[in-house]
Amino acid sequence: MPSSNRTLALAVLLAAAPLSAAVLEDVVARVNGKPLLLSEYRKNVKSVTESWMRGMPQLLREDEAVKEMRQKVLDQMVDDELLAQEGEKLGLKVYARELEKGIEEIQERNFRLDEATGKKRSDGEMKGALLEELKKEGLNEEQFQDRIRRQLLMRKVIEEKVRPTVKEPDDKALQAAYDKLKLVASGSTDVVKGMPEETGQAYLAFGMRMRDAVAERVRVSHLLVKTAPGAALVERNQALKRTEALRKKLVEGADFAETAMKESDDAESAPRGGDLGFILRGWMPSEFEKAAFALPVGEISEPVESKFGFHLIRVQEKKAKDSITFERFKGDIGQFLYNMQSQTALIDYLKKLRTAATLELKAPPAE
Repeated sequence: MPSSNRTLALAVLLAAAPLSAAVLEDVVARVNGKPLLLSEYRKNVKSVTESWMRGMPQLLREDEAVKEMRQKVLDQMVDDELLAQEGEKLGLKVYARELEKGIEEIQERNFRLDEATGKKRSDGEMKGALLEELKKEGLNEEQFQDRIRRQLLMRKVIEEKVRPTVKEPDDKALQAAYDKLKLVASGSTDVVKGMPEETGQAYLAFGMRMRDAVAERVRVSHLLVKTAPGAALVERNQALKRTEALRKKLVEGADFAETAMKESDDAESAPRGGDLGFILRGWMPSEFEKAAFALPVGEISEPVESKFGFHLIRVQEKKAKDSITFERFKGDIGQFLYNMQSQTALIDYLKKLRTAATLELKAPPAE
């Protein structure tokens, strides 16, 4: 998995370790005698699987990839337990205000925005959304607090034992990384040859983000009249007529956002008035993209047909292609290198903890 966007704190936000162990429940590992439950392992595998289904469904068809994922889940559970136990050995404490702040951060980050409507929730609504999610996971508030307390304890271990060993990159390192990343952004992959796999993947991902950051882009809204895949000519003609009627209303002065909220068949963007944000070339169906980049700001396109149906497109803003410069990306590259070094330092520290620990690992059952 790419490590360019990992930070030290990320290690404590991955699979959570078990809260307690029933004597008779199956275990997948013991860490210094502490059992890691099969039920927790299955929950964590399910969580990663669902993430893959949303972003990388093709990997679920690759047996080796699934096998590697399952092993990484178990390894993460072991590493988390080692960190938590080390925190207890060091006598580190998580105080009530720290726990409260940690929970507040999670609520703000994950539950303040209602993704279905695009609107911000009130404090009460946000708390309700959190409780609903906990219910789905089979957790009560006390168990959730214990989980967050444990994660904060792990973070403190990392901050005390790992972070001090990581140095900020100097200008020479920044320049060397910039030269490599600029080549990646230009389309070359030669620069990552010979790098460790994860390092190379991180450079490729970051270089592509640099490229996208300066690429030509347009901010668009759209209204979709949906058609079924392979729709018959009659259905397509009906959809086209409806799209043309909606365009006539818009040209005559109807508000685009209000009309999209009421009429668009795109359930994701309709609550936001059809707003898709900024798009780059290659992100959207070619027909949509061609119209969006050619359309003047503020104008409404003629009906544009794609595999999804007929679109009415309105461009809100355009940004021309910019240049990649060292000064522009210096800060981001510094954080990128620091995160890379931090991840390496964390891996080395966990290796030391594993060497000193008594570990009993079982092969998780294939399911």
